[in-house]
Amino acid sequence: MLQAIRTWWPLLLGVLAMQLGNGLQATSVGLRIDAAGFGPAALATVLSGMYVGGVVASVIGPRYIVWMRHVPAYVTLVLLAALAPAAFLVREDVVFWTLARFAFGFALSGIFIVIESWLNDCVANTMRGRVFAIYILIQLGGLMAAQFLVPLFAGHIDIAMLAVIGFALLAIPPVLLGRAPRPAVRPYVPASLAALVAASPVGVAGAAVSGFVWAVVMAMSPIYAQRSGFAPEAIALFVAAAVFGGLLLQAPIGWLSDLRDRRLVLCWMSVLASAAALAGMLLGGSDISATIAILAFGGLTFPYYSVAIAHVNDRVEPAQRVAASGAMILLFGLGSVAGPAATSAAMETAGPAGFFGLLAAVTGLYALYVLYRLALARPSAAGEAA
Repeated sequence: MLQAIRTWWPLLLGVLAMQLGNGLQATSVGLRIDAAGFGPAALATVLSGMYVGGVVASVIGPRYIVWMRHVPAYVTLVLLAALAPAAFLVREDVVFWTLARFAFGFALSGIFIVIESWLNDCVANTMRGRVFAIYILIQLGGLMAAQFLVPLFAGHIDIAMLAVIGFALLAIPPVLLGRAPRPAVRPYVPASLAALVAASPVGVAGAAVSGFVWAVVMAMSPIYAQRSGFAPEAIALFVAAAVFGGLLLQAPIGWLSDLRDRRLVLCWMSVLASAAALAGMLLGGSDISATIAILAFGGLTFPYYSVAIAHVNDRVEPAQRVAASGAMILLFGLGSVAGPAATSAAMETAGPAGFFGLLAAVTGLYALYVLYRLALARPSAAGEAA
């Protein structure tokens, strides 16, 4: 693990700086829009711009990265991410701000594609799970740390936007000047969804399930806690517990996935996560039991993406890894879009218990699917830990 950090610290520092800025802008932009007095439709339009930009980047970003090469592509995308928040300092306009959010979302997703394809190109199968666990750990840590900065800028949104720009610019020097191994120069080779499914159906499904679960927990857990009658302090603790669980188990699960068949690791993660969610559904009347359940659930499911993407990249050709990274981010995004809507419907039908009930059902079904694939599919790929 320490060797991975020593090798990849330039990329990890770049990710940390970007996520500090991302976490700060996510909260600050919401406050800025609310202060502008926009109506619900305008609010939704501006906020959704970022996610639309992310989807577009996952489609066209891989070609751009191969054309520009990883380091120049990274620098230009970071500069775009630094430029976009400046729009909130210029004028109050729905279209202008929506385009700014689109640009930031496009740049951020493009940066993730650069880094993930870079790591996948240079990291051996036997280390991929651990390296990606550290990568996701840094992302989560940056997002959490950014929230402690929000109170400092609560009354100074313009200064907050300048801080976001500053964090983005700080993401350039480590990657530009660091000595991390450079990825090989290869022509663009598309990786269609059909090709990825053929190579790793478990990994492809895992990316979508990961996005679904992430969006449900992060977007809907405060609503669940509020409808369950939790006190304000208990609501905050409930939401934080899920992220803390992910931070706690990210590295151990990544290490385990390098030693065992990643499909089997995903299966056990899903079985235990489904059991934790079921316990939360049955015992969720108590804020303590619900918080323990979401702590376990977050710990077991937030590492989904790192294990899933490691499994996919064990199975694809090196030249396909840039396109594969874009496809995995797209799948994660599509899963994220579906999550809150499905949870809202479940909670309307079953009350607050529908929150945990849906999570138990989705992770349980994924566990059954992985078991099915283990029974039918070929053994672990050569070079993948068995």
